[in-house]
Formats: sequence, C-alpha cells, structure tokens
Amino acid sequence: MSLPKTSAACACVVLVAGAAEAHHSRALYDMTTEVVFDGTVAKLEWRNPHISMTVETRGADGTRTLHEVEVMSVSEARALGLSREAIAEGSHVVVRAHPGRSGSDARAVGLDVKTSDGTLLPLNTDAGFEVARSDVAEAQGIAGRWAPSLADFLAAFNAARAWPFTDEARASLAKGFAEPNAVLGICTDYPPPLLTFFPDLREIEISASTVSLRFEAQGQNVTRVVHLDQPSHPAGVAPSLMGHSIGRWEGQTLVVDTVAFEPHPVGVMIRVSSGPSKHLVERFTPTEDRRHLRYDLTLEDPAGLTAPASLSVQWAYRPDLAPSGVACDPEAARKVLQR
Repeated sequence: MSLPKTSAACACVVLVAGAAEAHHSRALYDMTTEVVFDGTVAKLEWRNPHISMTVETRGADGTRTLHEVEVMSVSEARALGLSREAIAEGSHVVVRAHPGRSGSDARAVGLDVKTSDGTLLPLNTDAGFEVARSDVAEAQGIAGRWAPSLADFLAAFNAARAWPFTDEARASLAKGFAEPNAVLGICTDYPPPLLTFFPDLREIEISASTVSLRFEAQGQNVTRVVHLDQPSHPAGVAPSLMGHSIGRWEGQTLVVDTVAFEPHPVGVMIRVSSGPSKHLVERFTPTEDRRHLRYDLTLEDPAGLTAPASLSVQWAYRPDLAPSGVACDPEAARKVLQR
C-alpha cells in the first residue's frame, strides 16, 4: 500500500473519535469494529452534508453484494484531500469502515479508502490523517481562502471540552453528542463559534467598510458581515443567528466584536445552548510564515459558561480551494438520521 504524506494529525488519532463525534453522531455505527470492502464503486452521490458511496463486492461464489458507505461532507473532503475523481463510479477501491449497528446490510461509516493506484485517502475525520499539499503559498494578509487542518480541527474541539461549562451544560454534554441535523433540523446553519471549527473552506473578503467571512459549512454557505465603519454596536439591533459584528484593525490583526445573537441550541457548543447575553470576540492574525492565520476567540455566555472561555488555533492558507457549489441536500441530510 502506497501512503501519501500526511499531516501531524496522524499523532492525534486518539482524539479523532471525540471530535468526529462532536461533528456528527456515530450512534448508528459500531465504532469498536472495522470492516473492509474490496470492490468497485457502483454508485457515488457527491452531496452535502454527507457524500455517499456504494461499493460492490463479489463473494468466492460470485455473489454480488452492495455496501453503502457514509463519507464526510463535500467541503471537508476537498479540504482534506479526497477528490470526486479518486472514488468515481467504476473505480476499484478498498474501503475501511465501521459497520452499522442494525445488521450486516446496514450503512457503514467510512474511515479511509485505498484507490487503484495504491493511494490512501481519508473518508472521514475519523481516519486521523489528511493529504499533505506541495503547493503551499504565502498570503498577503488575512484576505483569501483558508481552512483549518485536521490537527487544528481536533485542537479546537479538545480545547473547547475544557471550557468552564455550567452544571446544566455539563449534564447535557454527558449525554453524548447528537447529529446536528437531528437537533437543529435538516440543512440548518450553525452559529459561531461552532461554525469556525470545522476543517472546510472559509473565505475572507475586505472592503473599506466591511469584512465578509464566508463559510462553506457543508454546503450551507453562511456569510458573516463585520462592520468596520461602526465604532460601537447600534442600539436595538435585532438578534440573529450570526449576531451583529463590528471590527477594528490592530496592525495586521482584525479584531471582531459580536453581540445580539439569538439564543440557539448549539450557540456555545454542540449540546450547549446559548442565551441572549452571548458575546464573542475574535482575533485574526497572519503568522510570520504568511501561510497560516492565527484564530483566537473569547466567548462569554452565562447561559452555558461560568466564566469567559477561549481558544487559539490556526487556519492554513488554501488558495487551491474554491467553493464547491454543492448545496446542502435535504435527502442526504435525512439519510444519516435513518437506521
């Protein structure tokens, strides 16, 4: 088996399951068991919020069996190095997966895939690696396209686990994570800071009066607008999912202050609700190597936190990425909720 170069995230495999569970529930799958499907891709659905592939295998007696495999979102796949062409219909693949709990014919959740040329690619963040890039470029500032590495995705979730949650929030977290579509509804947008965690594309565009932060977010294409021409938040701003953001420059660092969030079931973290007093301060700073953006946040919300919470991670400069144009598909979203 020929392995591509992978990121330092390989050393974080023990952390992947927890962060992936925070992303999408694995309750339907037996995470203690692995299965391998060596066969041909009979069907590929390149959709959000989850790609789906069907692998056809043949038994010793020639018996044909179809295995449906859940894969990560299109935006994550592109950022972590899985291309549509690599698993196109008709391709020979060897898929490693966790089986479904409801029987031998149940949908499995993919870990990784070995393609016909021996290349190993991730099918989910659970795989614990991403494909290393050779086309690393330098940014001229914070404008451009960015994506957290798998390691920074894991770091964000694991840092958030140590936040000073209220007793009620801790009790909710102890119940385990749930598929966001089950909690929020099909193809529903996430608010920040959860929106900023996932390893997919985000674009920053700067004008004289605003900074636009666009998140692909599994095909939901969320945009946050930061007002540079407002020294303070206007009185009586109506609460919204993204809140009201004002920004200022401190040298090359953009400081964003956001209030007026509407209460939300995952406004602090998955399973931790936010209230009307939620306040988020973020700092976006180019690193010295010009290849990363340091992202710092401080979150206050007495509904879920007993004190301000903070974390600091990096986003990689990714001019090689472009918006996928694949919208969130309600049918694909419902599929991951079915046993």
